[in-house]
Amino acid sequence: MRPFRLKTAARGKTFFLKHRGLLIPLFLALLVEATVCQLSFWSTLFQKWTDISGEMEFVSGYVTIEDMETAAAQGNIPADEQGYLHEQDGALLLRWKNMGRKVDRIHLDLDIPEGCLVKAAVFMQDEGNRYIYQLGTGRVLLAGVEENGWMKVYPYGETDNLYLRLETADRYGNAAAGSMGELTVKINGVEINGRMPFALRPARLLFLFALFFLLYGLSERNRFAGVLFEAGKENRSGRRKRRATVWLFTAGLIALAFFFVRMNPSCQKNLAVHHAQYQELAVAISQGRVSVGEADPALLEVENPYDTICLQANGIPYQADYAYYDGNYYVYFGIVPELLLYLPYYLLTGKNLPNYLAVFFFFAGFIAASAGLVYELMKRFFPRLPFYLYGVAVFMLVGSYSYFYLLIRPDLYHVPIAASCMFTAAGLWCYLAGLNRERGKTMLYAAGSLCLALTAGCRPQFVLFALLALPLFWEEVFEKRNLFSRKGAIQTAALALPYAAVAAGLMYYNAIRFGAPFDFGAAYSLTSNDMTHRGFNLERILYGMWYFLLEPARLEAAFPYLKSVSIETDYLGRMVSESSFGGIFACSMLAWPALLLILLRTKKRAECRTVFWTGIASAFVAVVICAADATGAGILQRYSSDISLGLFLAAVIGLFLVAERAMEKKITGAFLTWLKVALILHGVFLFLVLIQTDGSINLLTGDPVMYYKICAMLRF
Repeated sequence: MRPFRLKTAARGKTFFLKHRGLLIPLFLALLVEATVCQLSFWSTLFQKWTDISGEMEFVSGYVTIEDMETAAAQGNIPADEQGYLHEQDGALLLRWKNMGRKVDRIHLDLDIPEGCLVKAAVFMQDEGNRYIYQLGTGRVLLAGVEENGWMKVYPYGETDNLYLRLETADRYGNAAAGSMGELTVKINGVEINGRMPFALRPARLLFLFALFFLLYGLSERNRFAGVLFEAGKENRSGRRKRRATVWLFTAGLIALAFFFVRMNPSCQKNLAVHHAQYQELAVAISQGRVSVGEADPALLEVENPYDTICLQANGIPYQADYAYYDGNYYVYFGIVPELLLYLPYYLLTGKNLPNYLAVFFFFAGFIAASAGLVYELMKRFFPRLPFYLYGVAVFMLVGSYSYFYLLIRPDLYHVPIAASCMFTAAGLWCYLAGLNRERGKTMLYAAGSLCLALTAGCRPQFVLFALLALPLFWEEVFEKRNLFSRKGAIQTAALALPYAAVAAGLMYYNAIRFGAPFDFGAAYSLTSNDMTHRGFNLERILYGMWYFLLEPARLEAAFPYLKSVSIETDYLGRMVSESSFGGIFACSMLAWPALLLILLRTKKRAECRTVFWTGIASAFVAVVICAADATGAGILQRYSSDISLGLFLAAVIGLFLVAERAMEKKITGAFLTWLKVALILHGVFLFLVLIQTDGSINLLTGDPVMYYKICAMLRF
């Protein structure tokens, strides 16, 4: 048996060494989850719960702190046949007098009807406080989140009198006794000072595994960090593994996008009446029209129909956020998403395509195109960089908090933005793929130009990314002069003709709507301000630069931690704005390499000069779009998505150049330390954006059970 044992041990050791990159992070994640995250369980392991239900007094109705001690107690409150208590006033006080004991933990065992929320507030009189005081802000209880019934409390010494006030609450956890209807609750028991439950959280465990995998995997000693994107004369097996990894990584990101786009049930239907514009346009086009309705005759008599405040004051009906022109309503959002998705779906099924599915389709295309773009970028300019930077770069392009916000709140406004991101990334991908190949250049160039041209039919400002063709093709045009040859004339035509064809189609569409081929109709929007008189203003641009790029995030110690930034200026004019989460550079260290680009210029290789100027051009386009959005439309959260693609593409190029410089100077360790910190902080900020409660549509309003489960997961 001895040889068998030796072979088994050797196989086990070989298996561990081969897979230690996964096994060690998994072990550490399990260890932390079972110990640190279960601190409440281990610290109370030998405690037993004491049932104090028999000592409980009931006081019906809302009772203030001043009246808690003297309020008259009722006897047994009548319950229905299922044991539920019904308080018409929406509040109930539970009281324990003369306890004379230490109270460290409370367990409320309640049954609450599905969809109802109850606020449980704890009040005490103890050794350090003669007068009644409230402990914290209370806890929200609801069906499906039983863990919220376990509370740790921190009184001063022994507790004399204990009070628990239960009252109806809104979804934000604000007590709303009376205004939210009657309080319906079944009290199964109240216990104190027992063992806290052992709660294994799969989501938390997955996060810990990802954290330790990142920390362990990205280290100089780990062979994973040493795998190069292209290892010279590598065998076919190595290339196949690398490509398989690319496919799996891309598929994983798309699966995550599908999960997040469906996470909020509220967004699976139109959030407002005017969010059905693409669906209405599909019906109109199927009937041979491009307008989606006629205006009320009273609107035709108004001197300035775009002054919507005046319309509201005079009771003149209008359709908010439609483009109004010459008595008809039009959709000013780009026509390309309509022709690609909404119209075919309507013609094939007779039904309307939900906006969230359109956002997902285009965002999935954006992920796939970004994966291809980064692959071709590294293949052409950075083949000797570590392979892990490929995954980091793709994540940087598609994982900014601006795009994450599109996913978790998919609505009408985000459809053309997601489509423009997809076409921009796909266009640049095709350009680079053509430059990297000897065959099929003409088709790839034509596809790239077509994709970039189509952005004008989604969100027109994205067409500025076509300027990146100038540095990309500089060597081909001015040094090698390939595009001036007889063969190159075909390729030149392939680059130019798609722009002309798309421009012709869009100009025709604009002309039949607004009588002008270059009028996209955004100025005719019946929105909160008159866009026809907005004009150009430098102050608005400067404020936009600050809030879009540099404004720090607003954080608090209490869940959900991230608060929206209010836009405050001393601009003496109409500043159209919505709350946001902060500037791109202030909220993500991963964007910082874009700021370093100017310091990374090199003359070593022609390829380095090309990619350097491509990064500079990308950042320049982002800044121009930032200025245009700020002065032309306003400072809105979704507009940061227009800017993110250009800045993060510049940041990806900057990251690659920094990594090259770090390898040359043998300071890879410092580079990896910075990168790990940047990735962790970026991931944390995405999580904060997920659970934030800004606006009327968020995770809390859409799925309160999920929201409060996440809240409970962060308690130890």
